[in-house]
Amino acid sequence: MALGLCLTGLVSVGLAYEHDESLVDFEEYSNGVIAQTQGAGKPYFLLFSAEWCHWCREFSEQTLTQKDVVDYLNQHFTNVFIDVDIHDTAYVKYRALGVPFTVFLNPNGSLYYKYGGTLYGDDFLDVIKEVSANVGPGKTALGFESTVVSYEPSRSLSMNDLLDFPIAFRRGVLDNFDPEEYGLGRGQKSILHRTFLYLLETGLDDDQKEVLDWLAKTMERAIEDIYDPIEGGFFRYAETRDWRVPHYEKFSDLNAGSVLLLYRLNEIRPFPKLTEAANATLGYLTTTLFDSDIGCFLNFQVADTNYYFFNKKRRKAVDPPQVIRKVFSDRLAETLSHLIEVIEYTNDEILEEQVIQSLDFLEKMIQQDQEIRRYFSAQEHLWHEPGGLSDHAHLAHLFIRAASRFENLHYADVASKVLHASIEKFYDEKSGVFIEPTVGSNGNVEYLMALNGLLVQAMMGLWDRLDEKEQRIIERVITYYSLMGEVLEDRLWDAVDWDFTENYVAYLAAIDQFVPD
Repeated sequence: MALGLCLTGLVSVGLAYEHDESLVDFEEYSNGVIAQTQGAGKPYFLLFSAEWCHWCREFSEQTLTQKDVVDYLNQHFTNVFIDVDIHDTAYVKYRALGVPFTVFLNPNGSLYYKYGGTLYGDDFLDVIKEVSANVGPGKTALGFESTVVSYEPSRSLSMNDLLDFPIAFRRGVLDNFDPEEYGLGRGQKSILHRTFLYLLETGLDDDQKEVLDWLAKTMERAIEDIYDPIEGGFFRYAETRDWRVPHYEKFSDLNAGSVLLLYRLNEIRPFPKLTEAANATLGYLTTTLFDSDIGCFLNFQVADTNYYFFNKKRRKAVDPPQVIRKVFSDRLAETLSHLIEVIEYTNDEILEEQVIQSLDFLEKMIQQDQEIRRYFSAQEHLWHEPGGLSDHAHLAHLFIRAASRFENLHYADVASKVLHASIEKFYDEKSGVFIEPTVGSNGNVEYLMALNGLLVQAMMGLWDRLDEKEQRIIERVITYYSLMGEVLEDRLWDAVDWDFTENYVAYLAAIDQFVPD
């Protein structure tokens, strides 16, 4: 049995990328697909996949082409394909972790079993036969257990809780840096760019040296093992504590955040090695990941387990890994949020022009469609899917940053439009927070806290444009999540994977704006 997993820190339906020619009879995922197909009386096979994911392709090509597997799935299951980038809310709803990820549901739609990774041939056939033989109403089987965070929201605002929360976060993260291999935790390693930037930007005098040392050593290790020294750019993550087994996907938001982190580290204490990597990675972003035809940055370059072992001369003789010609609103927005700040360190006119083109690209969608969209297909030159809470939150946050950086009130107008659409579409008066309807107010509290944090930051940046009712939303959101410091204590205690820290940063940044100096 082989097991691989690509982790991913996700209406008119655009076609998902790979299943349309599959021998498996896949239904395209939509919010109502489970309810609409229950009349068949079959259990469900839900496959979470991504266009950039190497192991997803392995599973599709090696397992889902075998006749006995295909025949069994088509006869005994309702099969549903879920592109996690298009249907990010489904990823959250079913508490998936990484791709490929498999969820089996009972015929009534309740959860039976789930797991992460790739199973080959007979191993997968054995699993689906066992599931088919044992499903039934209310039945479950022990499988992949994702962490379920329970939270009782606060009903009143305590300034002490707010002041203690950032301190507890900083101390908890610093206490869990790996003293031998560096990075956070003792399992798989990655550049947690939001977490690391927050540590650097909010450094206290008494621990600034500690923060600098940890982050510099971590980034040096990342450059050594999950960095492309020929073309620039950091890979998604490493499977092992020692950083030696990378997953070779390259993402725009991760790399933009890494560039900003490296420049800021160098500003405080010069690290020539880090600056070289920052410059090369910025070059990668502005060339390989910038699409001049549509005038914006793309999000993903797929993995290739052979290409990155080639030297420069050998690479020129082969095709490079594919760059996915789709643009996802939330990922582009986060990429640009980082690059807007990178401009201050480089005075790079090409970068600034590309950032402005990308902002114009997003603004055109917002103004022309009169609706936020989920993703753009460069091949079709069309936007698809209504945007979710994640898209609205990241876009509002981006355009507030752009308005400040470029001193352009027009960008503030765009941010205001996105924010008011967010309030109309996603604000839940009863709970006092923004929710994703398919996820619920407490479906994934850390995920929703992050998006609420981004929206609160945008609202505080637009304070003078808000009416009294809208201004009160800020305090309601801050109050709702103010006891998450207690949840954090438990998470820090038993954490294995540390990506969850990324979801705390936006809310902590909102606290920093909300609490007077």
